[in-house]
Amino acid sequence: MNIPCLMQSLISRLSVICLILLSACSSRPLLSVSAIAPDSLSEATKREIVAASLQSAKGEYHEAVSRYRKLLAAQPSNAALHYALSQAYIGLGVIDSARLYSEKSVILNPGNKYYLRLLAAISRQMRDYSQTADLDRQLVALEPGRTEPLFALAFDYLAADQFEKALAVFQDILKLDPKNETALSQALLIEIKLTNYKDAIVPLTALLERSDGQEKLRLTLGELYLQTGQHDLAVKTFKEILQENHRLLPAWLGLFEVSVKSGNKVAFLEDLHLFHKTSQISFEQKIGVAQFFAARSIRDSSFVEPAFVMIGEIKKRYPDKSRMMFRLRVVEGELLFHAGKVKQAVLLLENAVHSKNAKKQKWLYLQANSILALCYDNLGYPEKSIALYESSLRLDPGNILITNNLAYVLASQGTELLRAKKLAMKAVAAEPANAGYLDTLGWILFRMGEYENAGEILEKAVGMDPGESEIFDHLSQVYEKLGNKLKAMEMRERAQKLKGTQPSAPVD
Repeated sequence: MNIPCLMQSLISRLSVICLILLSACSSRPLLSVSAIAPDSLSEATKREIVAASLQSAKGEYHEAVSRYRKLLAAQPSNAALHYALSQAYIGLGVIDSARLYSEKSVILNPGNKYYLRLLAAISRQMRDYSQTADLDRQLVALEPGRTEPLFALAFDYLAADQFEKALAVFQDILKLDPKNETALSQALLIEIKLTNYKDAIVPLTALLERSDGQEKLRLTLGELYLQTGQHDLAVKTFKEILQENHRLLPAWLGLFEVSVKSGNKVAFLEDLHLFHKTSQISFEQKIGVAQFFAARSIRDSSFVEPAFVMIGEIKKRYPDKSRMMFRLRVVEGELLFHAGKVKQAVLLLENAVHSKNAKKQKWLYLQANSILALCYDNLGYPEKSIALYESSLRLDPGNILITNNLAYVLASQGTELLRAKKLAMKAVAAEPANAGYLDTLGWILFRMGEYENAGEILEKAVGMDPGESEIFDHLSQVYEKLGNKLKAMEMRERAQKLKGTQPSAPVD
């Protein structure tokens, strides 16, 4: 490396910086060096600026700050000096001081885009997205027709969770650059976030035109058609994907869901037949699809019958797969329970958990026991439920779900409340963000007469899962005990509203 050339380059850059700083010191033109006496104030200022700039460039930020502050004492309205001092403070990592002097530079010269950019960067680092957005709006006005400041503004709005404003800016970018993939992608994500599914189709279609038929984008398009009720287009999209990749499970799931949502049972059976004929999909994956539908049926009753059909089809087509059938029986038992066919679920699960080699699949065996215990409790046999949970905990003492469930049954019985509280606190300590575990603890505290504590815990649970009616039921009873009739009534109404939207099935 040529060291003299490097030093010359550095000195040249510093000279430019100094000229910029000096030009901001006065509204009048600079005098030529020859016209100033060697020891004049202007010459001294020039030397100080050069020295401060050199120290800052070398990383000697403390010394640079000291010099810049002395210069500012003589020239407090010099925007360029405030800007330079701010940069020196950034070098020191003193972000509050950097922001203070950066703000002064912008106040003194609000039309300088370099000053605005520095302050925006500092505000962004300090997560003051309101100020950052305001600064970026000013930059947008100063640089019309450029997408860079628009992107900065859009991402400021995203960081502040102002999705509608961010979407509007991305749409402005697309007016300037209709094929900009970043803007298209962000617009798509925001439209989906805002559940504007029809509007989301537009940027997604534009993205697909610019790509090589990416599977994820096409799956998203099929899902958007499904969400907007455009079932024919959804079917067409999913089938086109499956023609290229028969093993893509999300496309099969989407295809099945279209049939369920449109009520087309014939199409569902035809697609299910093709699904089982596909050799690239393993038997375990086929059980997984049935399990997915069984899980969906808990929240959406339209999936109950299709889930049973899927399970029946597997039993019929693969009678020799006894090793995997234990898993299928557990899935079917859970489906029967949630469908209200509790006695049938008990018969199936009792047979399953006592079958040969059932304990070899420990996690599945424990899951079967948990569902069976729920069935016993539902049928009014809490002692059987408690015994089953206790035996499961002896097998797996660290199982938090079973720990919570045992605590809840004990609380419902009103017996061993201290033990129930200890179990519930263990579950909450393991998973503090689990609304169901918080509900159990809150309900136990209610049963123990600790109404204030119960209310605090249940309010937290409601905030985490506002879609669970049972938590609102429990909270309404707490408010009754606390004498807050209005809140109690509000909680009951919300619980009833949720129950009205949840699938109901007759108990056999």
